[in-house]
Amino acid sequence: YLLSDSDSDSDMESDDVLEESDTELDHVTSLERAAYTTLYLLQELQTSSAQVSALTAASSTSDDNANNSLPSLFGGPATASNSASGLGGVIIEKSRFLMKLSPRIRRLESDTVKCLVGRLEELLVEMRSVMERQFHDDRAPPDEDDDGIGRGGVHPSKERERQARKRRKENLLLMIGHCLRGLALLGKGVDAESAFARVAIMPIIRSKLSMGKLDEGGSRGECAGLF
Repeated sequence: YLLSDSDSDSDMESDDVLEESDTELDHVTSLERAAYTTLYLLQELQTSSAQVSALTAASSTSDDNANNSLPSLFGGPATASNSASGLGGVIIEKSRFLMKLSPRIRRLESDTVKCLVGRLEELLVEMRSVMERQFHDDRAPPDEDDDGIGRGGVHPSKERERQARKRRKENLLLMIGHCLRGLALLGKGVDAESAFARVAIMPIIRSKLSMGKLDEGGSRGECAGLF
C-alpha cells in the first residue's frame, strides 16, 4: 500500500508537531523545576534568618545569666558555651553567605514567575484556538469528495487532523498544569488568576459587550442594556 504525496506530507508534518510538542513540554517542565529550586532557596533564606535571630536572643539571655551567677570550678558552662558558640558560628556564616545571595534569589523568583505567567498566557491562547477549531469542526457538515467519502464517513486526512488536535489538546493541558503548579509553589496563585482573566475571560466580555450595548435603551452611563 503506497501513500500519496499529501498523506506523506501530512505524516511528516505530524512528526514535526510531535517533536515540537516534546520540546515545549521539556521547557515547561524545566520552569516547574526552577520554581522548586527557587522555593527551596527562599525557604533556606528564611530559615537561616530565623536561626540567627534565635541565636542572637539566646546569646543575650545567656550573657545576662552569666553576669548574675557565681563562677563554676568545673568549667561546665564554659564548655557548653564553647560548643554552642561553635554551632552558632556555622549558622551565622551560612546566614551571611545566603544574605549575599538574597538579591539574586529574589531576582530568580521574579524571573521564574514572569516566565511561568508568560508561558501560561501563550498556552491558554493556543488552547482557546484549539477549542474553537474543534467546535467549528464538530458543527460543520461532512465534506463531499470525489471518492464519495463524507456521506456519514470521515476522510483519512480529516481523521488524522482530528487525532493530531486531540494530542495537542492533551499536551496543552499537561503544560498548563506544570505552569499552574509552579506558580502555586511560589504562592503566585493571584498571578495565575489574572493571566486566565486576561486571556480567557476578557476577550469574551469584549466580544459580547460594548458601550453601545451597555447604553442601549437608556441614557449614557446608566448601563440599561444589562437589564
